[in-house]
Order: sequence, then C-alpha cells, then structure tokens
Amino acid sequence: MNVHFIPAMPRLAPQSRADRRTQILDAAKTCFVRFGFHNASMQQICAAAGMSAGNLYRYFPSKDALIEGICERDLGGAAEGFAEARRASDVLDVLEKMLVGYLWRRPREDLCMWTEISAEAARNEAVNRINRHIYDFIIKSVADVLAQGIANGSVRKGIDTHRQATLLQAFFDGVMLRRAVMPEFDPRPAIRTMMAQVRGSLGPVAKKKSKPK
Repeated sequence: MNVHFIPAMPRLAPQSRADRRTQILDAAKTCFVRFGFHNASMQQICAAAGMSAGNLYRYFPSKDALIEGICERDLGGAAEGFAEARRASDVLDVLEKMLVGYLWRRPREDLCMWTEISAEAARNEAVNRINRHIYDFIIKSVADVLAQGIANGSVRKGIDTHRQATLLQAFFDGVMLRRAVMPEFDPRPAIRTMMAQVRGSLGPVAKKKSKPK
C-alpha cells in the first residue's frame, strides 16, 4: 500500500511570525473601523491581510481574539509611555504630552477602533472583559505615575491617585469619542484647559516667601 505523506509546513522565524501577526491585526483594525465589529467578516479580514482563512486562523481563531490582539499591541505602546512618565521630573508635563500624542497625533482610525471596542463591550462579555482589563491597566498606570510625582515633588501630597486617574481616563474617553465622530475636531485646546485645571489641583503647593525682617 502506498502511503502519501503531506509535507509539514515550514516553521516561520519569530520575526516572520511577528510580522504576520502585525499584518493581520492591521487588516482587522481597518475592517472593524470600516464595517463595524459585527458586519466585518473573517473573509474580509483575510482579503485585507492577503492570506487564506486557514492561515489566518492559525494566528487568531475568532474576531474576539483579534480584538484581544489589537488591545495587547496598543497596551504595549502605552506601557512604554507610562514608563517614561514615571522617570520624568515633571510627570504632569509628560501626561499632557501623552494625551496630545494619543488624541491628536495618532491616526483617527485608531480612535474609531477604540470606540468600536467600547460599544461592543456593552453587549459582548468576552470583549467586556478585555475592555475592563484595559481600563484597569490605564488607571493603575496613571495612578502609579501620579504617585511617582508625589515622590519627586511634581505632584502635591495627600491626593487620591486612583480617583484622579479615573477622572483623567473619563476625560480621555470623552475627547476620544468626539474626535472619532468629528474628524475636524482639534482636541489640543481641551487638553490644555484640562491640564491647566489638573496642575491647579494636583501641582505642588507653592512655598510662601518669608517676609524680610
């Protein structure tokens, strides 16, 4: 009896796998923004990524897995920004730059993607868990940055860092939504106003000058 063996597929090098994952996630993001999470099909994502369904499913078995991959990738970039903020002598200055970077300099498509994820989280438990993880990570990271600011003197003592981080996250969400639905919206004036208020309430207390005798 003749036995025909199917040759094993060659293993991709780690960098090739990383490039392929990036290719798929970029395609998924484009499709989710263009068609919405429910209307975007895996076939459309395959076409946008330029690969077969069988190949794509080896990396991401579902649309939920694609959402998780997109979120993990973006959180990796955010983690680097927060690490830089914790090393800064003025943490509020770095937080303001991060807000401008995410809400103004990043492609509007990215903000549309996050609003799509937030909307899906209201009706999809799996996506809701991912969304909660994102919120927990960001709020904790901002709170840690503020705590470092207290330690180096750029933030006043005695503040509730978790509450302040939650307030900044709520501001971020509101501006992100406005930019996603209004392409002409420039968030920079709102960011400057918000950060001026933050500095007024969180900045170090100015020392009173002693009167000359």
